[in-house]
Amino acid sequence: MFDIEKGRKSKVTRGMVRDLCAFYETDRALVERLVTLARATYMDDWTDSYAGAVDKDDWLYQNREDRAAKLMFHDSVFIPSLIQPASYVDMMERTTKATVDKLDYEQAKQFRMNRQERWIASRRPMTCLIGEAAFSLKLGDGVDEDVRSHVLKLARLPFAEIRVIPFAAGRYDLLGWEVNLLEFGSGEEPVIRARTARGGGFVSATSRRGRFFREAFPLATEVSVPVKEYLT
Repeated sequence: MFDIEKGRKSKVTRGMVRDLCAFYETDRALVERLVTLARATYMDDWTDSYAGAVDKDDWLYQNREDRAAKLMFHDSVFIPSLIQPASYVDMMERTTKATVDKLDYEQAKQFRMNRQERWIASRRPMTCLIGEAAFSLKLGDGVDEDVRSHVLKLARLPFAEIRVIPFAAGRYDLLGWEVNLLEFGSGEEPVIRARTARGGGFVSATSRRGRFFREAFPLATEVSVPVKEYLT
């Protein structure tokens, strides 16, 4: 048990995981996710094949975000979910025509609003970089104005820094990437989650790609302007 908890055991059996979970009285839904990961330790390229098990329903990411000391987000095209108003989620439901993936939009909306409230209540510093394209799309039904009003209201919070990367900035390293970068105190390794249209997932902060994102974020900040300056 000690070797597993300290990360000194590279392969873990499903039975071993179930025994540990029983010892710690782990929630049953979480047990099944951990058992899936245990099976993955015997497979090649498990980080890709089992990525869904690592963060099914965003449970792992959300746990880390709620513990982070500093939050940083970048999106070239959309308003980052942490600062979306409820009307933005309604717009996503209204404009989504392909129905391959069924999404409970009411649940998604409530999740976003609860997440936003937890962040505001915590007063943790947050930096958000948004591509100008996110404000240029015609969203309809008054959503455009609602988004601008909501984002400006959040930007007035003393612990929120919301900035826009204008088209005039040209091509920059994070263009096309959705990046969530979470920093912690006490020397704990940052958490990075990155996505493009081709897919995404967690990225090790110490990997070559992780170092790229950590260097590119402040560089993108340099070519951005405060959202209050852009929208007013």
